[in-house]
Amino acid sequence: MSCWCPCMVYGKNRRRLDHLQENDTADPEHGGSGCDADCGMHLALSVLCGFGWVLQLGQRATLRARYHIDGSPLSDCLTAFFCTPCELTQESRELAEEEVAASDAERQTHNT
Repeated sequence: MSCWCPCMVYGKNRRRLDHLQENDTADPEHGGSGCDADCGMHLALSVLCGFGWVLQLGQRATLRARYHIDGSPLSDCLTAFFCTPCELTQESRELAEEEVAASDAERQTHNT
């Protein structure tokens, strides 16, 4: 999906991250279809001028800070530019790990 429709994966990742930041729980729709304003912006920037990857920089920096992942703005830039699908897949996996942890924590809270 990241290779053929990176804009949709970006939209899904964005929605999942926003939901985690606002609610500390996994998005029940797991990012929905991904066809939203964020997807449209990524698509437009990619098609019109080849700069859809730029949107990923802020999201990647947010994820690195949230999960205490080493890196730098330069490495983020290079990864997003040269391997957009890899970068989006990595983000999705990081989000999935937190969603599982958040669900486990929620279950433990309800069981006590």
